[in-house]
Formats: sequence, structure tokens, C-alpha cells
Amino acid sequence: MNLSRNFTLQELIIKHSISEEIKNIKGSLIKECLKQRSNLKKKDNNFLLETKHTNFLYNIFYQISNEKLNKFSLKDLNFKIWCYLTDKKFNETNWHNHIDTTTINSVIYLQTKDKGIFFKHEDETIHVVPNDGDILIFPSFLNHLPEVSTTEPRITLNLELRCIESPEKIFNI
Repeated sequence: MNLSRNFTLQELIIKHSISEEIKNIKGSLIKECLKQRSNLKKKDNNFLLETKHTNFLYNIFYQISNEKLNKFSLKDLNFKIWCYLTDKKFNETNWHNHIDTTTINSVIYLQTKDKGIFFKHEDETIHVVPNDGDILIFPSFLNHLPEVSTTEPRITLNLELRCIESPEKIFNI
């Protein structure tokens, strides 16, 4: 991918604490993730989460993105939340990006277990260790590898914004 300016990976990743905003729903979200995964016929680390908190979480994601990124317009309001849950039984992961599904990607860290996420672009790789209650926001093309927990559950939520503008324009690269 040809980008218009040089940048560091750190410049493309917004890390922001939303602990205060989610303190009243965090426990409920964790319970929903654990229950819904246990009800799946096929055990998977990543699954669509049904929650009444979707609009609330997207509001937070949108507001932070709107404050910290270049102006953007949403293509649609088809908001979905994916739960990524690893533990001693389900702990496979792989490098991936979200270029085919979104423009702006985010991960909300509910229960990190001191595990982070690797990002890479071309020859640069960095490791970010978020705290419980952090949200990371980054462009869809950025390759990343979640660090798994092989003991207690590590629970994150993935939210996506599909925009008319390109990630390069939104993230000023």
C-alpha cells in the first residue's frame, strides 16, 4: 500500500481510557460474552455479540474518533459488536486486518489479563499493552495480532465504522 507520508505505527493507534464511561456496564458485558460463547455450537474465539449496549458503545467510539481524527462521514449505521475471547481452551490467533469490512477499527479491552496486541506495517512492528477499560482505534488496513490468554479469559470487543473517506485521509497519512 502506497501511503502519502511517512509515519510510525504509534501515530496510527489511538489509545484512550473509557473506564469511567463503561464502569456501570462492564460486568454485564463480560457476563454476556462468557454466556453467549458457551451457547455457541461451534466454539470460536470470535463471535457476534448480542447486547443492548451496542449503541452506547458505538457512541463512545464515534465521539473519540470524531475528536481525534480528520473529518469523516459514515456510510451506514449497521453497527455490530464482535467479542474476541481467549482462554485455556480457545486460544488460537492470527495476523489479520479489517480492510474488507471497515474504515476505522476499534478494540475495547474489558479483561486484558496483561495481554496486549501486536501491530505491523511493512517493516515496523510494535506491541501495545492496553489496560482494562481502554479503547484502541486504528485504520482498517493495519495488520494486528491479539495476544491470547491461555489461563483466564481475555475479553475484547471489536467495533467498526464504515466511512465514505479512505483510512488514509481520515488518519492523515
